[in-house]
Amino acid sequence: MTDLTQDLCRMFARALELEYVSDDTDFYLAGGHSLSALSLAVSVEAAVGVPVRVRDILECATPKLLAARLTEAGGTDTDARSGASSDAGTVQDGAVSESVRWLWLARQGAHGGKGAYTVPCLLRGQGQPDPQRLAAAVATLPVRHTALRTVFVERQGGPQAVVTDRVAPLDVVDLRDEALADREFEALVHDRVEIPFDLAEGPLFRATLFLLAEGAWALLLTADHLVCDGRSLTVLAAELVTVYGGLPVPAPEFAPGPPRSTRSREESLAYWRDLLTPPPTPLLLPVDRRRQGPAGAVTETVALDLDQRLTDRLPGLAASAHAGTFAPLAAAVASALGELTRSDDICLGTPVDRRSLLGRDGAVGFHVATVPLRLDLTGRDDPAALVRHVAARTADALDHSGVAFDELVATLDPPRPPGRGPFFDVWVALYPHIDTGPAVPGGISLRGGPFLLRQGMFELSFQFVEHARGLRLCLQYDTARYDRDTAEQIAGRVLAQLGRITGKPGPGPAAPLPAPAFQGFRFDT
Repeated sequence: MTDLTQDLCRMFARALELEYVSDDTDFYLAGGHSLSALSLAVSVEAAVGVPVRVRDILECATPKLLAARLTEAGGTDTDARSGASSDAGTVQDGAVSESVRWLWLARQGAHGGKGAYTVPCLLRGQGQPDPQRLAAAVATLPVRHTALRTVFVERQGGPQAVVTDRVAPLDVVDLRDEALADREFEALVHDRVEIPFDLAEGPLFRATLFLLAEGAWALLLTADHLVCDGRSLTVLAAELVTVYGGLPVPAPEFAPGPPRSTRSREESLAYWRDLLTPPPTPLLLPVDRRRQGPAGAVTETVALDLDQRLTDRLPGLAASAHAGTFAPLAAAVASALGELTRSDDICLGTPVDRRSLLGRDGAVGFHVATVPLRLDLTGRDDPAALVRHVAARTADALDHSGVAFDELVATLDPPRPPGRGPFFDVWVALYPHIDTGPAVPGGISLRGGPFLLRQGMFELSFQFVEHARGLRLCLQYDTARYDRDTAEQIAGRVLAQLGRITGKPGPGPAAPLPAPAFQGFRFDT
């Protein structure tokens, strides 16, 4: 085994959180996915001194194969790169990332509901909480993460970040004497979530403790999207539990040197130009009413739990395609939309996490990029081939995610019919379950996930949400376009396609579906 291969074995093990891997360990079969592959690509590139893409990990998934590719590319020195430390994890006055700038500009227009730019997380608590102690723990979060103390003011038509000392204290809502039905509690949470944020005044983060009957309690974390994303919520939940338990929280480690860019801007633009030219044709979605006004201003949700046997098959299918769980889920959405619209050209929108590229693993803030996944369904009746196709497109999107979405739109200038967004009308995302583990003596634990909004930015948003017992599809649909029964049929088709992809027979696509009443995310399951 060469020195390079041995070094790669150590880096593979670190990315997979394993004690040891051999030179022929398949990264994906050992538990890897697109985000951990990105982290591995970043660490390998920093060590060997040659560009390493997520696509390289996808195609050379063992230390031995990757060593051969890197040797061919001229990278053999694992001490090749170092750099002076940088403050990659903090927000500086006036400094705004490309992704934050795009999001700020997007919300200035009338597209979608204004409330769609809020990131809420509802967590069920275990243990007996002391409100004062929990308030003190919440107060440490903005101290540790300057993003939570940042506001945004307009200067010359663009946003500028200003770090302040403005923080919101923990709000305690005592409902212990009230017997609330699920829908009543859900309405109370919605009322809290929909309190607007003032971007220029702040604070842009708040927490609410709900004390419920019979000793139950829940914690709602709410932030503006400009200072928080989905992965940030996992970080905040873990830190809250640690601080509440009186344990020290390690300072987040940020990569030395300037943020890494996977590809040059010119190369990334060339990739997107090739992929998106000619631009995707708007999908002929089965709307019930004509499109008028912005998409997503008022939405409702169809929530369907995936069959446990189907869910159990997903990891193996994803690993065999060198992908994470997102790939078969997105493949099922694309396949269902292709069937509905009779189109082989399906373009989906999705977020990708860029923390590893920016050297900000463990940071709180807005560190995601919006990317189009344009999928070619022609001749892809082979489900495994379709999942591999989605995995490859996702890897390429990560590798070329350095171009902000607004720059991509401005450069390629696609047609934008009224009421439609550029490139895609449909959004797909996967949200992991937050679980801080069992509570230590005298401590607390938190479990839950995102709380679905009543406003959105898209006609259809397929949000797959992991929970303690499996996986749930939450289809958020624009009520100005779709009736509920239409949305139910669309969601049913996705599950049927997912059953076909995983090899588990599901209901026929035209089978009538029940009309389940949406009860939120049932964060206590």
